[in-house]
Amino acid sequence: MLARRAARARAAGPGTPGGTGPGPAAEIDALLATVGTGGPELALRLSTRLGPLVQRGVPPRWLEAAPVPHAARLHFADGTTLLVKGAAGGDIGVLAVAMSRRSVQTVACTTGPEGNTNLFFRGPRGRHGLWLQVVGLDQPD
Repeated sequence: MLARRAARARAAGPGTPGGTGPGPAAEIDALLATVGTGGPELALRLSTRLGPLVQRGVPPRWLEAAPVPHAARLHFADGTTLLVKGAAGGDIGVLAVAMSRRSVQTVACTTGPEGNTNLFFRGPRGRHGLWLQVVGLDQPD
């Protein structure tokens, strides 16, 4: 059996273990890139879902690591879970620290001209705020 695998690997050529070449990996990366953009349809669905969340004042409860690089899962009190990214490096950490020290309110949900959906968070004193980009809806593991 090992001899058969070794023969397949030699037939596939160098740098292509098990016969998987760079073609499938490049194709998968291209598909993930197109899914990541989302477009106006995703922005409309997100704003429809997040508008009532903001209007009702549902508080965010906790953050956890996400399977997407430089993103986090943001869990709300009503069970809604979002994948979010910070506008700048460290924004997610700032929100996590603020949530651990005091209550944080979700104040606004906007959709930009590029089709990005953003949430604005503010502390109880209202002096400082933070924008996070919503990558999409998620469900907890």
